[in-house]
Amino acid sequence: MVRTLPEHLESRRAVLSLGSNLGARDRWLTLATQSLERSGARLLASTPRWNTRPRGAPPQPDYLNQLLLMEAPLDGLGWLALAEEAENSAGRLRSVPKGPRTLDVDVVLVLGETAAGPRLSLPHPALFDRPHLLAGAAALVPEWHPAGSDLSVIEIAREQLTGSWARPVPIRGAAGPPAPEWP
Repeated sequence: MVRTLPEHLESRRAVLSLGSNLGARDRWLTLATQSLERSGARLLASTPRWNTRPRGAPPQPDYLNQLLLMEAPLDGLGWLALAEEAENSAGRLRSVPKGPRTLDVDVVLVLGETAAGPRLSLPHPALFDRPHLLAGAAALVPEWHPAGSDLSVIEIAREQLTGSWARPVPIRGAAGPPAPEWP
């Protein structure tokens, strides 16, 4: 579905997280990215895709995850609507809380916006709990300051990430300079 985006809003950048643990996981992530672009959002950069284990969920297969940096004239709820459209196009069913799914699209960060509502929380509550979200955000938007933090995403990542997650994540696209390295 091609969406007409509001012209009265200034274009905003957002970090979205894609995840799939059912069926052709790689294909679902590709289709989600295409769905978001067809809806009028512009892809600026993306992380590589990697496998992660489900957390706090019933037994299920591992996820394939990727983070995207996108731009469109949308606020947080607008980004959420686009994310839900992409999930619906993949046939996502919400029958089991935190259960397996063909596609999960989460709004992780929206530049200059915070939210604490029943439908949307910005930054995403799992940003600091899931290493792939923090590492990916640090690669895509290292200088952004999440709401309520005096530290940038890259500074938070330097403090919290250990092991293999402590290595910089390569990005694809032309969103700006390469991600800074952290120890």
